Parts: sequence; structure tokens; C-alpha cells
Amino acid sequence: MPPNATETNEQSLTGHIPNWILGTIAVVALIGFSDCVFLLAKGISGGPIPCFITTGCDTVTTSPYSILFGVHLYAWGIAYYLSMGFLALLYWDTKKEFFIKILSYATIAGFIVSAYYMYIQKFVIKALCIYCITSALTSTILFALGMTILRKLRK
Repeated sequence: MPPNATETNEQSLTGHIPNWILGTIAVVALIGFSDCVFLLAKGISGGPIPCFITTGCDTVTTSPYSILFGVHLYAWGIAYYLSMGFLALLYWDTKKEFFIKILSYATIAGFIVSAYYMYIQKFVIKALCIYCITSALTSTILFALGMTILRKLRK
């Protein structure tokens, strides 16, 4: 029985996205996830957030800007990074273009949101949080990898 066009297209993507890119996405997503889980644990425990390079972690994480739709940003971050890692692993396992496209386009949203909140920290709150900077850096790396994937898919 001959494969249908969708199966042929998905099979042609096998090996199209190098494993090192997928592995890097999984590792970077794990770093971002861990960063956000740490902030969640600190938020639940009510303890101060140790800020070793900057001095504004508590200022940033307790500001009104740290909550979106009633949910702390670190909880949104947990969902985002978990999704990125999960999508990378799903594509790695299935080679279905659907998963890698969602991942790649989601990195654009993650990058824009991170850039916005970095602006808020620097110019509105006037304090910086090293954990928020770490999250922005991981979002930026994911964005760069997502754009690399989209370029490869267009070839």
C-alpha cells in the first residue's frame, strides 16, 4: 500500500532537523523550566529570592507586572518551557512537521513576551532579576533555534 502525501512529506523531514538542534532545545527548555520552578518554590515558601548578581529580584517578582491574568509569570514560564521541551521530544520521536512548526512559532511569542518584560524591568520597575534575565536568555536561545528550524523547513 503506497504512503499518502502527508506520510511522504513527514518522512522527507526525517533527518531534516539535526538532532543537536532538538537536543539543545530540550536542554535549554530544561534550564528555563528549572529557573521558573525555583521561583515558584520560593514564591510558595514565602522566602526571599537570593539575588547574587543583581539586587532587584524581590522587587521584580512582587511587582504588579509579575502576574498575568491572575497567574504568576513563573507559572506561565513553567508551562512554556515544559511545552517547548515536550514538542522537541515529540518531533524527535515522530518526525511530524506539525510539532516542530508549533514549537518554532511558539518561540517567536516567547521571545516577544520576554523582550517586553525585560523592558518593563529596566524602564518601568527599574530593577533587574537575575532569574528573569536567565529566562529571557533561554527564550532568546529558543527563538534563535526556532528560526533556524523554520529556515530549514523552507528549503
